[in-house]
Amino acid sequence: LGSNRRATRESARRRLLALGPSILDHLPAPDTIKNVATRVAIRRLIRTLERTTATRSARASQVTISGRPTLETLVASISKQTKNRLTLQQLSSRRLQRPVPIKLVRATYWQAIDAVMSRAKLDLVSRNGASTLIPRTDRKTDRSIALSGAFRVTATARTPKPIPDSDRFLLPLRLSWMAEPRLRPLYLVCRPVNFRATGRFDDDRTKQLDPRSPEATLELPLEGSDPGLQLRLDFQTPADEIPREIQLAGTAAAWLAAGSQEFVFQGPVAAKPVVHRRAGIAVVLTSIRETPADKDRFDVTFGITVQYESGGPAFESHRLWMLYNRAHLVPAADKKPDRQVAYDRFETLRLGDGTAELAYHFKNLKGRPRDWRFVYQAPTQIIKVPVPLEFARWKVPARRSKD
Repeated sequence: LGSNRRATRESARRRLLALGPSILDHLPAPDTIKNVATRVAIRRLIRTLERTTATRSARASQVTISGRPTLETLVASISKQTKNRLTLQQLSSRRLQRPVPIKLVRATYWQAIDAVMSRAKLDLVSRNGASTLIPRTDRKTDRSIALSGAFRVTATARTPKPIPDSDRFLLPLRLSWMAEPRLRPLYLVCRPVNFRATGRFDDDRTKQLDPRSPEATLELPLEGSDPGLQLRLDFQTPADEIPREIQLAGTAAAWLAAGSQEFVFQGPVAAKPVVHRRAGIAVVLTSIRETPADKDRFDVTFGITVQYESGGPAFESHRLWMLYNRAHLVPAADKKPDRQVAYDRFETLRLGDGTAELAYHFKNLKGRPRDWRFVYQAPTQIIKVPVPLEFARWKVPARRSKD
């Protein structure tokens, strides 16, 4: 990379890129390289490989499995193949051992989940980076589901309402979003003008519905895939007509903190700060402060510095930084990695170009810091992913007389 001949430099760059993102952990930190040309080349190489890692991580996971595995074995296989946390905590042992006939060949994660839910009569809830399969409820809701890559989106319609000083009706639609649990969606950006709604009326005629605010730009935080967070799209019906069914198609954009790298620190902090480097990211555990709380419990604050050697993801928005921060504690001697303790709050002490100083506060922690491992997850890139959606026709709630 430091050769005087351009052809040699270009050949070296191409050969390193061909090796793929797996070499990121083996590349030297750019600041340790004295030759200016080599230092610049290494920075560009890291940036390109991180982008490749991030783009690949945003693709839909795939599942291949067939036969009659038990529900417990089937779910464990899906979790292992996709790296998505999927639990069955609310199901009986008898139900877990029930065989499920299934055949999936390179199916997406959401296709696999829908197949399991259909065959085993289950529903899905998703929060805080984990999904749980639960017994199906008897409550039925008119809805339509669209699967798009790593996303599963459920569309529902609310009862149409008359628009004041108009002979038209407002038809509110709700879009509930789920991403694969392994992903870190930050927020959704949607413009009603990019969606097309078609109503089907009593005489089987179809008409296109106009968006209420076509030029609006809607945003929805997606962190945690909380189903309570819904995107609202409002459409207007034709004069004095209400459709009995509706179809919807369009494209939204999701921003993801992609290509996550995990850094694990064992407390307490040594006399010198503890530095971990991975894939062009350096995370330094600078301090651990503890305050007695109650009996054998403590309030503990972990201070870290995060530095991206290639400039890092987009830090221009403090809101963005707050959305994609993710850290937790796990017991040092616990054999169950799923047992996690979330932080009570965190502070951004300093935010610069590719550098941040953070403090994570944990309340009423049982045991001393040495009994815990601090885990920080750093994304390599913030990327924008288009999400095309197509919802099959579903029913619109009928207006009641009192409406």
